[in-house]
Amino acid sequence: MRLVAGIDCGSGVTKAVLVAQNGFPSSSILGKGRAKSGINMEAAAQAALQDALRDAGLSRDQVHYVATTGFGRYGVGFRDIQITEITSGARGAIYLFPASRCVLDIGGQSTRAITMGESGKVRTFKTNDKCAAGSGMFIVRAAKYLEIPIEDVGKLSLQATNPQPISSVCAVLAESEIINHVSAGVGVENILRGIHGSLAERAVSMLKRVGLQGEVTLIGGVALQAGMVKALQEKLDAKVNVPSDCDYVCALGAALLGHKRLAMKESLARLQPVS
Repeated sequence: MRLVAGIDCGSGVTKAVLVAQNGFPSSSILGKGRAKSGINMEAAAQAALQDALRDAGLSRDQVHYVATTGFGRYGVGFRDIQITEITSGARGAIYLFPASRCVLDIGGQSTRAITMGESGKVRTFKTNDKCAAGSGMFIVRAAKYLEIPIEDVGKLSLQATNPQPISSVCAVLAESEIINHVSAGVGVENILRGIHGSLAERAVSMLKRVGLQGEVTLIGGVALQAGMVKALQEKLDAKVNVPSDCDYVCALGAALLGHKRLAMKESLARLQPVS
């Protein structure tokens, strides 16, 4: 049994997934773990990996290979390979939903729209402009201003009866809109649903630019918010796949790709002549 760890070094949280293979392509997810990223990505990756090992009841010496992805992937010195979050996100999404052809990854730092082929190979992608208003960080900032725990944002958004649109593409101006809504007595749930609607509209625009086709799978931490999922489905007028562990998908994809690379290395080693 080969055991590979996939570690997604995000800007806010680092996630780790342990995947075992008893022969390609059969795979089993044995454990998952997470840790706050902070400024030391190496330490965060170690902590997330140890958490996943505890979850699986395994030890560090049983891990054969480590694949990192995400914002801080280069900061992990014990990695064997680093993979972009675009590639790992696509691979993880198609593993969970084989009919997926579009992936929308909304995280704290950025939003990515990806199209892929039947094997999960990326065809084209687009990333949002470097502004918090286009990513999950805007929701975090808005929740802090509205004095709402981030865990409550998704369910509160679902309670909206008159969503108030947030039209500004700049985070600073968008926050001014929120302040105006609060001053006018608009309910928190309607403001939050307006934020989700704004993010969904931009996300759908990105999907159309990369070539919206087939099933759409939503991954990343923002996919945990039910209000965001509903807003996106309304904008697309279609069902959206949401994995149960949507924020672990990139780590899963990294582990699966790590298995593929490890198998290639082992095959090459067998072909080397014995001296």
